Amino acid sequence: MNKNNVLCEKCFQELEPKFINFSILGNKALSIYYYTEHIKSLIHTLKACGDYELKDVFISRFLPYLKLRYKGYHIVYVPSHKLADLKRGFNQVEAIFSSLNLPVLDVLFKNQDHHQASHKSKDRLKIDDVLESKDIHIVKNKKILLVDDIFTTGSTLRKSISLLNEGNPKKIEVLVIAKTIDLDKRNTQKTILDKLY
Repeated sequence: MNKNNVLCEKCFQELEPKFINFSILGNKALSIYYYTEHIKSLIHTLKACGDYELKDVFISRFLPYLKLRYKGYHIVYVPSHKLADLKRGFNQVEAIFSSLNLPVLDVLFKNQDHHQASHKSKDRLKIDDVLESKDIHIVKNKKILLVDDIFTTGSTLRKSISLLNEGNPKKIEVLVIAKTIDLDKRNTQKTILDKLY
């Protein structure tokens, strides 16, 4: 049985971490998983069904590596709207990444409830009107780790990076739980799993 008893062994094995390195607006980014149906279901159960116990299944196995890789960084969470967090009882992104124990900078917020999944791709670009910054000066000369649960079109992350850059951080890197990827790229995508095990 796995250490994360909230999942059966079969479900735990189906997580299949891939550690996909990519770039967004010239910044290094890492996705731990492909956005498979299994990952989608787990994130939905955490996020929409409020199953808080699932928060640890995504990164707990990799904490030593992630803590080493991002030592000296400050976390900035890609925000959800406060009303959505209140309704759920927690913010799923904060819940997942809190185990990194990195200092948090609360500089991004959504001025209205805006669900990416409920919009067509062309409508997602309206994130520019929804995402804002506050106290952005506190990121100056700091190494920032921008974290989110899912990378689809990247519009939210691009807007977040643009806002963070206004505060002149020393460096920005991105970490997400899961990223969509074209099927023809699955066999050619480099991973770092061999280095971990």
